[in-house]
Amino acid sequence: MRRSDALLLVALALLSPGLRAQPVDDPADELPPGHPGGDSSLPAGHPGADTPPPQDRVSPAPDLRPGTIEVHVRDAKDQPLASVPVTLGILHNDVATGDSKTEQSGTTNAEGIVRFEGLAIGTAYSYRPRVDRGPARFASEPLRLEPTNGQRVLLHVFPTVRDIREALVGMRAVVFVQPRDDVFHVEENVQVLNIGQTAWVPEGVGLPLPAGAKAFRVGDSMSDIRFEKGKDEVAELRGTFGPGQHELGFQFELDNAHDRTRQLRIALPPHVAELRVIAEATRGMTLRVSGFPDAEPMQGQDGSRLLVTGKRLARGDSALTTVDVSLENLPVPSQGRWYAVVLAALFAGGGLLLALRSQGRDSSRPLGAEESAEAEGLLLGELVQLEKLRSADKIGPRTYEETRRALLDALVRLAARAAPRST
Repeated sequence: MRRSDALLLVALALLSPGLRAQPVDDPADELPPGHPGGDSSLPAGHPGADTPPPQDRVSPAPDLRPGTIEVHVRDAKDQPLASVPVTLGILHNDVATGDSKTEQSGTTNAEGIVRFEGLAIGTAYSYRPRVDRGPARFASEPLRLEPTNGQRVLLHVFPTVRDIREALVGMRAVVFVQPRDDVFHVEENVQVLNIGQTAWVPEGVGLPLPAGAKAFRVGDSMSDIRFEKGKDEVAELRGTFGPGQHELGFQFELDNAHDRTRQLRIALPPHVAELRVIAEATRGMTLRVSGFPDAEPMQGQDGSRLLVTGKRLARGDSALTTVDVSLENLPVPSQGRWYAVVLAALFAGGGLLLALRSQGRDSSRPLGAEESAEAEGLLLGELVQLEKLRSADKIGPRTYEETRRALLDALVRLAARAAPRST
């Protein structure tokens, strides 16, 4: 499981009890006007949330020959759809040559069924049937074939809207901030809940990234539901959000200028009804989020110290479109932290020879055995001290690598300067 996936599961567990079992708790009382379920003003003829939508399903089929996937395509009323083109996406994982993607296509018969036969079996192959309908793409979860049976897939196609106000879609979000030695690592994970019978395909939904954001990443997935980096430093929301629950997210980094306070403005997707902000905290650090309760300390599963705050919208609350996060009392580099760096620069830059000359030694001649041994001892001592600082987590990985490289370079220079040893 990727770190971001594990983080989302942990963070969602921090939400109010029963949220995952009950997607929306009495929405007419909890959500603001205009939010799906927040009032009764739905478009004429819009399907309500009182009738559960039919569910997609993937199940083993012992009656099917191994290497076979049978796809049943149905509409929002669970009725078969005939003459519908179906595409089977195939992902082949190969350590030697890398991943490759291919496709097969077929068309449903009068009963809304299409079969794909003679497919490769094993963990190296993943399959994903889908139906493209206008801007929407309805697909099953990725599946693998077993040597003892085929797989049967039930796939539903729903009416589609582009405007989120015409769908029963709400969201929960988790923003996680981790101060690191040289950067702030930021993750934004979103849970999208569609409780209606209409699929939502976002159009022009983009989240502006903070100025200076870099290293934008999303998780690898066969799903078309994702964030994608667009123009002008915007994270664009893509995919088809059919009835049910969908989870996605993205990550980016911001330079750490080592100031005592860092303020971040994080953009949120539409219809966020609940938000949690989590920061991994150093000793003495505080987390403040505008309009949110005071952050409470918690312990992460890895023993790290976390600060957590959150907010759930109620009737009359303004929509959550951005969140202002302030990290205060951040650690700043002390003189001791850069001690090894200064010494490494001194040695690597020739300062060692200047220091020897200041003690009355001639820097133009090769160093004698005693002088070489003295200088070598100083450098090796600094290497030992550097390892201790890194083990105690008092310096970051970049500082460690740069300082270690400089000290080793100084040892090489010293060996070149030393007089040849007699044999």
